[in-house]
Amino acid sequence: MIVIPLADVLTVDNLRRIGDCLRGDGVIAYTTDTLYGLGGNFLSPAAHAAVDRLKGRGGAPYSAAVGDWPMLESLVRGIPAGLRGRLQGLLPGKFTFLFAPGPAVDPALLKGSGKIGVRMPGLKPLLDLIQRLGAPLVSTSANRSGRPPLQDPALIAREFPGLDILIDGGTLPSSQGSTVVDLTTAPPAIVRSGEDEPKARIFLAGGRG
Repeated sequence: MIVIPLADVLTVDNLRRIGDCLRGDGVIAYTTDTLYGLGGNFLSPAAHAAVDRLKGRGGAPYSAAVGDWPMLESLVRGIPAGLRGRLQGLLPGKFTFLFAPGPAVDPALLKGSGKIGVRMPGLKPLLDLIQRLGAPLVSTSANRSGRPPLQDPALIAREFPGLDILIDGGTLPSSQGSTVVDLTTAPPAIVRSGEDEPKARIFLAGGRG
């Protein structure tokens, strides 16, 4: 396992290491604005399978972490009319939004859900990394299925010795994770409470987030 400090992810050597790992369907752990995540290349079925094995999980789909709006739009069928400006007031941020998937997304990656969850975390080094990599990351909390998320990189390394790379952002405070909002329903609805939920409720009420 290679450990890379968050502050050093954009060096030439580390970008090469991380890029090679993801192109080889490896799995990384990385810090976000809420929880540590486990991930690989979101567009690779083999990467999803590798994350499944590490977590001991199989039936539920994973969200995608994106680095910018063009990457988000490449994964979804479209942004619901009238919501773009309000979404831009919340993203990047502590939210996962469920969209109808676009044609570039293999339906098998969604495990029958028919929806794709998209995260744009409010952590600039991570956004810059994803942009440089040019592909979204699998986004799921760093824990064995059914256990609490791990926020200490030392514990993550101990629990997941099969990781290829750990991006160390230090120990994170306790977090409820992202608030999940389903944009495929009319009206949109919160389906999981998490961080910054009051902002999500303002968004759903039609106000500014």
